[in-house]
Amino acid sequence: MAERTTIHAIPRTVLGKQVKQLRRQGILPANVFGKGLESIAIQLDSRDFGRTMKTGNVRSMFELKIEGESRARHVIVRGLSRKGGMGEPIHVDFYQVDLKRPIQTTVNLHTVNEAPAVHDLAGTLIHSLETVFVRCLPLSIPDAIEVDVSTLKSFDDTITVADLVAPEGVEILTDPSVAVATVAPPRLRLEGAEEEEAAEEAAEGEASAEEAEETAEA
Repeated sequence: MAERTTIHAIPRTVLGKQVKQLRRQGILPANVFGKGLESIAIQLDSRDFGRTMKTGNVRSMFELKIEGESRARHVIVRGLSRKGGMGEPIHVDFYQVDLKRPIQTTVNLHTVNEAPAVHDLAGTLIHSLETVFVRCLPLSIPDAIEVDVSTLKSFDDTITVADLVAPEGVEILTDPSVAVATVAPPRLRLEGAEEEEAAEEAAEGEASAEEAEETAEA
């Protein structure tokens, strides 16, 4: 079971267009909602939340502690608005999960071990997939699912989703046939082969031209 990061918040009374004032003070407006639950307006420290997103996984489940409440809420980030689309967070929506009901979410893939085709054949490891879609109970969401690349012994080998081993209680929903990782041959070797092939074709062309010339003279 993954370790949960705690996010601290307080109830928010500033609503609507006035939330701009909060952002100027380094406060991030947010909301919490869930199935059968009334939406609650909250606010949190923008810098603290930014550090949490940089050091953790935005797809993880968090423990949200709201001032005045005796128990933490288990939440996931359902919506995150950023300044200009890619800048600092300006609003976040948390979804409170039911710990007894399975949810669907994405989990990062983490590479382990070394690919023989990289170590022995000087190939380049290619990551074709960074996350997979899973279904499990909220408290069973793993930090990541391991990808053992030690099976990549040649450039013809491919690891697919079907080869991944999920933790107990976690079902991978991503198409099993989707490629996860492969090893590409060295570029220099490919370029050299192409140059050699081009030289051979040019030599064959010259030989054909000489034969045609000799036939014409005869």
